[in-house]
Amino acid sequence: MKKLSTITAFVIVLLLIGTSIAFTETAELTPENTVIVSNETDKDFCQDFSVFLQRLSLEWVHIKQPGIPDNIKNKNIIIVGGPDALYTGEIVKDILTENEVNLIRHGSMYHTVVKDSPWADNRVVYVCAGSNRIYTKKAAEESIKSIIKKSKKPEKWVYTPIRWSSEQIQQYIAQLQFVPEDEELPADELAIDVSPDTYEFSPKVSSEDAKKDVERLFYLLSHGYCGYGYFKTKGDFDQAKSDILREVETSSTWSLYDFSEVIHTHLQFIGDGHFVIGAHEYYHHKDFWHSWGTEIWKTEGEYYFVSDNMQWEIIKINEDNPEKFMFPSLNPRGEPVYILGVLSSSSPGTLTLKAEDKHGITHSFNRGLSCSHYDPYVGTEKKIFEEKTISEIPVISVRSFRDAYHGEMEAFVQTAEKYRGEPYLILDIRGNGGGNSEWPRRWVETFTGCNPGSYLTYTKFTSRTTLMGQINYWNDTLIYHPNNRIYKGHLQECEEELRMFNESHSKPYWSELQFYSMQLIPNDTRIIVLTDSDIWSSGELFINFLRQVENVVIVGENTVGATVFGWKTLHQLPHSKLRVRCGCALYYPSDLHCIEEEGLFPDLWVPPSDVLDYVITAIQKGIL
Repeated sequence: MKKLSTITAFVIVLLLIGTSIAFTETAELTPENTVIVSNETDKDFCQDFSVFLQRLSLEWVHIKQPGIPDNIKNKNIIIVGGPDALYTGEIVKDILTENEVNLIRHGSMYHTVVKDSPWADNRVVYVCAGSNRIYTKKAAEESIKSIIKKSKKPEKWVYTPIRWSSEQIQQYIAQLQFVPEDEELPADELAIDVSPDTYEFSPKVSSEDAKKDVERLFYLLSHGYCGYGYFKTKGDFDQAKSDILREVETSSTWSLYDFSEVIHTHLQFIGDGHFVIGAHEYYHHKDFWHSWGTEIWKTEGEYYFVSDNMQWEIIKINEDNPEKFMFPSLNPRGEPVYILGVLSSSSPGTLTLKAEDKHGITHSFNRGLSCSHYDPYVGTEKKIFEEKTISEIPVISVRSFRDAYHGEMEAFVQTAEKYRGEPYLILDIRGNGGGNSEWPRRWVETFTGCNPGSYLTYTKFTSRTTLMGQINYWNDTLIYHPNNRIYKGHLQECEEELRMFNESHSKPYWSELQFYSMQLIPNDTRIIVLTDSDIWSSGELFINFLRQVENVVIVGENTVGATVFGWKTLHQLPHSKLRVRCGCALYYPSDLHCIEEEGLFPDLWVPPSDVLDYVITAIQKGIL
């Protein structure tokens, strides 16, 4: 494997020449006795463009005048900003020698200088500065990482993704675990014949039969759908049922599509990427609509851009706070910028920017929004797994985690050991349709030596209805994969579980809520993960696993958001034969924020068609 010779040499120069650290004797630095100080501009830049600095548990104080606040003078202080930075510059010039100030001003790259605190005994001051904000950020990252490595309790310095207690999570999810009180239908009434040869198709259904199917549908929802309790908080199932029954009475017969449409119209409050009734899905992804080409920067809390060689400060966007429309990104030169954007399931129209020039004159600018999609197979041979090198940077592409691609999945897992220890690694999972989460879990464990937990909790609803739905699902799947031993094993497990459920006269129940321990997994390789809006289920779990690994940056767009309602079941309405596909297990995020339809957000938002090129450029410049 050819190493990243040029980039590696560049980093070594930065560490040995660009950084100067004068160590001093002091008590151990802890999150409790240490604080970060900067102006607002440097704080915003560092926290918006550094995953590591975002996660710090340290108090970060941004000052609006020269001088250290009295209430933090008794602490170790990490100053982010050099001698010419607003407000902090005056503090830095008082602390450093003239030679040290000149080194920062005229030297290249970034520097860290450590001094005894002038405000308190047995305390130190770190000055982290660079020739630009990118390198100032790097100085802060490197210095704080060095401090953490020497700490007796490094885990206390960085937040895990979960900050709720197990009791709070349990109480919240208990409200979503609906359990029906009435009797269930017998298994033979819930079984469906999945054979294509015996499937009877009728293009229409009578009003009377449609009403019977509506009754069956709402039975299936309350007895066999894991999302019933959650979506009861979003809409009224009883009202929806009444509205559908009333509407089907308006015609003596219904086409299957129209009947499916009536149901869909009144169940719009369901938003689930795995939920399907007849011809209709119940899912509306919030796409990333962006205005590419208007590069924006932030200074002391205000946003600016250039138009016709004039600088403009953004006052409002669509008469609202500009912050709502700002997304940290990379430009074609690989540099950190903000871009305008909106998350929406439909076109949000034009953004109107109210801006002001340096003379106080206001002007309105209209910016159209577009939505880009990436097809990894356009113009290339369809490959589920591929590894290649671009500009000496290894790139691994994996478009699925399905067991049907067993050979490709094994090859993918083997790359974890092959590329462990590389300076950089790009994981391209754009378009990953999901599958078995064991494959990405194995990759992370092989790469890091640690078994990653998941930030998703897990609880499964078991009833005669859900068990029969699983049996229907695996029987249907085996029609298309008759020799798959894994699928046959799943079918046998479900059949045995149903037998035991019936013999014990069990009532529907939810399994005990499972939590997974969250951790911060050490890793020295800079891993950049490329994402888009076509990453499903276990592809999203891969991102969740990687979120626990140090030195990982997610770049691209938000994923599908089809993770919360899982473990597929299959049912069929008896008269129309409309099929109902839904989940019976909740995978609810431990931060109690439902990501269905919204997906997982990247750290940097870049249109997926451009993201690989921009990332390569940023790596070559030492920006990522």
